[in-house]
Amino acid sequence: MPNYGTGPYGGGPYGFGAGPLAPDYGLDQSAPQPDPTAHLVDRYYMSQFDTSTVGITVFVAGQQGDPDGNIVTVSMYDIEDNQIFNQLAIRTSVGNYQMTFTTAQSAVPGFYTIAWDFTIASQPQELQTYIQIGATNPAYDSLDAGMKGIVESVWIRFADMFDSPQGGPHLQVFFQTAFSRGRLAQLLQIALNKINLTMQPAFSFTLTPGSEFPYQDWGGLLEQGLYIETIRHLIRSYVEMPMPTGVTVSRMDRRDFSDRWQNVYEMENADYMNMLSDFKIQMMFLSRPRVLVSGGAYGNWGPTRLPGSAAARGINRVWAAFY
Repeated sequence: MPNYGTGPYGGGPYGFGAGPLAPDYGLDQSAPQPDPTAHLVDRYYMSQFDTSTVGITVFVAGQQGDPDGNIVTVSMYDIEDNQIFNQLAIRTSVGNYQMTFTTAQSAVPGFYTIAWDFTIASQPQELQTYIQIGATNPAYDSLDAGMKGIVESVWIRFADMFDSPQGGPHLQVFFQTAFSRGRLAQLLQIALNKINLTMQPAFSFTLTPGSEFPYQDWGGLLEQGLYIETIRHLIRSYVEMPMPTGVTVSRMDRRDFSDRWQNVYEMENADYMNMLSDFKIQMMFLSRPRVLVSGGAYGNWGPTRLPGSAAARGINRVWAAFY
């Protein structure tokens, strides 16, 4: 596993790589420091005390195959290179190996590296994968895998923001905030409430099995709804940013973040409303006109909502008299 150096900011003159120790500013130079770029890799996310299963697929000569002796050792390290556990992975099929976390192994939130070690033709091999264990959150933890996938899809839309060291909205850098997947899970319920009650007909879909929203068919709508609600949340979050007075030093003014997110909201909401309208129409299960029954374009049940539909019926009408 990588060594992150021994200076107060890692090794090297600027705290990274090899080189002389950084100046002593009263910090313990012998203590290993976290890798400042550890958060830059894409990571599989799991909650604290989760018992998720992770795994790898081994390919030998372009085909799925097993390593020597069908043995794969899996180890997990924190960002200070401390080993959390080491154990044998379970072989589930040819080339597929996995491990299931215990609650003790996932008890401490943080960024971790999982190392999968094996040999192929007597040559040592290692594959590294990355995970993030987040603080437990009832709203997120209670979601099933499909709903968590929707949260994850929306989460990545807020990745790579300009001035956030964690990659998300600038909101994350403040200790007063709790912008996380758990917050998105709470906003997911709000998004579903609006899908249920915006336009006719009204529904009573929930996030739980039994009356669960049909995300297998309409997951894109729920994703967009959650995306819209998250933007609304960011707009609200920047509303109370104070205006500094009597300050002469240069600073980054983020007071207009609310207006900027409002512009993004208007653009995304237009697409969302079109999607919601299609969903509501589909869920009405309206009957369809039939030519032999209603007389087609000339019948009483011809298309009336379409532009120009009245003209499509022609000048002469066919009348019917009932006795």
